[in-house]
Amino acid sequence: MAVIRRTSTAPPLARPLATAIAVIIALSAALSYAHGPAVAQTDGTRAGADATGLNFGAAATVEMLADDGVAALLDDNVNMVSTVAEVDFGVIQPQQGTYDFSRADAVVDFAVEHEMTARGHGLISRAGLPAWIVDGQWTAETLAAVLVDHVTTVVGHYAERNPGVVTQWDVVDEAFLPDGSPRDSIWRRVIGDDYIRIAFEAARDADPSAELFYDDFYDDLSVTQDAVDSGVTITPGATTSNSTCDAVAKCVGVRGAITGLVDAGVPIDGIGIQAHLLSPDPLDLTEFTSWIGELGLRWAITEFDVPLPLTETANPESLAYQAGAYATALSACVDAPGCDTFVTWGITDRVPPVASDDAFGGGLWFDGSDARKPAGDAIAEILEAAAPAPTTSPPVTAEPDTTPPPTVGQPTDSDEGSSAAVAVVIGLAALAVFSAVLILVRGRRS
Repeated sequence: MAVIRRTSTAPPLARPLATAIAVIIALSAALSYAHGPAVAQTDGTRAGADATGLNFGAAATVEMLADDGVAALLDDNVNMVSTVAEVDFGVIQPQQGTYDFSRADAVVDFAVEHEMTARGHGLISRAGLPAWIVDGQWTAETLAAVLVDHVTTVVGHYAERNPGVVTQWDVVDEAFLPDGSPRDSIWRRVIGDDYIRIAFEAARDADPSAELFYDDFYDDLSVTQDAVDSGVTITPGATTSNSTCDAVAKCVGVRGAITGLVDAGVPIDGIGIQAHLLSPDPLDLTEFTSWIGELGLRWAITEFDVPLPLTETANPESLAYQAGAYATALSACVDAPGCDTFVTWGITDRVPPVASDDAFGGGLWFDGSDARKPAGDAIAEILEAAAPAPTTSPPVTAEPDTTPPPTVGQPTDSDEGSSAAVAVVIGLAALAVFSAVLILVRGRRS
């Protein structure tokens, strides 16, 4: 910034007096700052989530966290971060017995740095398996031993390295087909259905304090697409008007398996629900999740977004629909005693965790310029409304003052404090005047 210098026309005494006054003002400002600078307020949603007691998170890759804009959005708006593919089997153990925690560590370290918790997503899955697993020659016993070693090592790594940070694990995910039958995988072909029990028990042993989830998707379009991809009969998924578990074949299959595991004492704490809501007729989460509570389990939204047709991502009506879908889902979780976790699949359309396809995109709550969308406004309003009202303390009745009045001429403690303060002010003023006079006298002598 350019400095404009002006020649003062003030009289000689005025210049030092003005300087002295400026010094006193600066001293006053410094004293005020010492009592605590004003904290900059933001309109982020993190404070609302904290006040509500909600684990409100976003999934993020290592590359997303390296983006300063994404990191700032996460810090302001969420209190939990979830892995995307950082704990996939092939990422963590690309070769048998060789573990690489670098990518997952980066996500957890971000959580620690920003005072968040973390979710480990996709510990045992159909995806991301290395060739040595898929092509290996296994017996049920040898593959079960690999499974136990992997789960124990990964979950135990974070229980020891960052205790209390990775508070939730999606131990097994997507183990069932749209028709409710078990999905084919190397785990099931070799070990049998018991692999789910083995994985959960190993995770509990490795970190008794973490919450353990089975994670899957049930919305209509995702279920239909999975049926096409898997070559099985197309059966309906959940929609707004078709949201009972009994009406969704996949849910019936999952419910039966989870019921058996719970009855057998397998340590499952909750059901994770992926919700990439491509349909304009999304599932009713309140109705759909009723069976979960009946089993004594919790539920969580683990992957939420509302992708729009690429031609509609700037359409106000489409953005209003998207905001309504976010509001309905978040409200269902906030209002449910069994739900305390809501994780969106990323945070900004500018850097989604997984590249959008050619037809849909813009499913998150910040836009391509990192500006908050109507969906983000809806989130903020719901969290603010759900936060408990601040408690007010009852009025304090003052005790009667039994101190005898001071003798005339005898200073009280308050008088002494006031006198000290006045003395400081007078001293500063005197110093300023003295300096001014001294400068004036010197100026006249020169």
